[in-house]
Amino acid sequence: MADNNPNVLNDTSELKVRRDKLAALCEAGANPFEITKYDVTHSSVAAIKEFADNEEALTAEGKELTVRIAGRMVGKRVMGKASFAHVLDGEGKIQLYVSRDDLGEEAYAGFKKWDVGDIIGVE
Repeated sequence: MADNNPNVLNDTSELKVRRDKLAALCEAGANPFEITKYDVTHSSVAAIKEFADNEEALTAEGKELTVRIAGRMVGKRVMGKASFAHVLDGEGKIQLYVSRDDLGEEAYAGFKKWDVGDIIGVE
């Protein structure tokens, strides 16, 4: 009877895939449960507001606004060398643009292994 129940997970389930990814991370020395703190500088809403308030000056001077945000990844679209993700924190949601050229091969390959639902920190 349990075989027909969609709530029962089997060996080909998403749970197995996630456990395999966790095992691979731990073997690579990147246990996600050991990282317990990420220094956040802004919420998503505060980052968007600060950029909007200073967009003209930042653009004119060719400067960038650096922020550190943490939250749950609620969406991800991988499209070859570039990807987009949405991070939901306690105040709102922000979209990330992730590029292999900006991150490098190894870091971008790591990003592609992240799952929706993972809690991440980004700068």
